[in-house]
Amino acid sequence: MSKPIFTPVPAYRQSAIADGFKFECSCGELYNCWVAASSCRKCRNYCVFGYCTHVVDISTGDVVYGEVPEYEEYVRAEEAAMKRWAAEKRELDLHAQMWLKEGELYEAEMKRRAEEANKLYRELKVDRQYAIQDALMGY
Repeated sequence: MSKPIFTPVPAYRQSAIADGFKFECSCGELYNCWVAASSCRKCRNYCVFGYCTHVVDISTGDVVYGEVPEYEEYVRAEEAAMKRWAAEKRELDLHAQMWLKEGELYEAEMKRRAEEANKLYRELKVDRQYAIQDALMGY
């Protein structure tokens, strides 16, 4: 069995430049114009900032849009992104367990919903009792 053949990175970049895809957004996606690269939608998921911060012309190495963030800015954005991604993962886990109808999160959510429904039932019961009392007293 033969080994798979991978295109080396420099050859891939040369090929991309030859094909006209020479603008790279901050998440690494290649585009054929800097305007498209500057509004990259993949950066929402793959860039710690959540948006495209800069575009580089890979044929020259020049930044043609935005500014390359400082290291400190990147570290702060990375910390915020990790928190944001952890919260998104928790919510996705909750939804997955809800779809499967199993797991601790599902049990806790069902308990919370039952308590909420019980509280609403008690409040409605009291409201009905006051309505009956008001009707008997002629209000």
